Amino acid sequence: MNNIRRAAPGDAAAIGKVHFLAWQQAYGGLISDKYLASMSQEKSTAIFEKNSCRNMLVALREYAIIGFCGYGKARDQDLPGDFGEVQGIYVLKGFQRMGLGSRLLSQAKDELRSMGFKRACLWVLKQNLSALAFYKKHGFSPDGASKTAVLDTPVTEIRLTCVL
Repeated sequence: MNNIRRAAPGDAAAIGKVHFLAWQQAYGGLISDKYLASMSQEKSTAIFEKNSCRNMLVALREYAIIGFCGYGKARDQDLPGDFGEVQGIYVLKGFQRMGLGSRLLSQAKDELRSMGFKRACLWVLKQNLSALAFYKKHGFSPDGASKTAVLDTPVTEIRLTCVL
């Protein structure tokens, strides 16, 4: 049985493991192999320990965390204050295409609405066609904004938005 619940501070190590593994699984061929090799489960765990897993949802298979979604106030300065942000959805490859990502996204949208946000944004790699299709299926569309991040080599991200 797959359940979704709010993350707790004690989930940081398990979320860090999913983050690390999901990046290795999802971004091979999309971003630099050197950058992926520089990642570690410990570095990922430290990210989630720092914010105490605040504003996060986790997907569980029995008692193991197999996916997560972060959300909160939009970080982009050019967006109005009624924008929340989906800060990432990751589901381990063996559990994808089972509806977990859709359930995580739906619940994150509910959480953002309960925080008073009317719209949401997220950033996705321009060349990540499966992620773009997933988010478009869930009502997100490009708003014209893009940015370049250097993950050993430059990559382009595009911003998608939707009405909540």
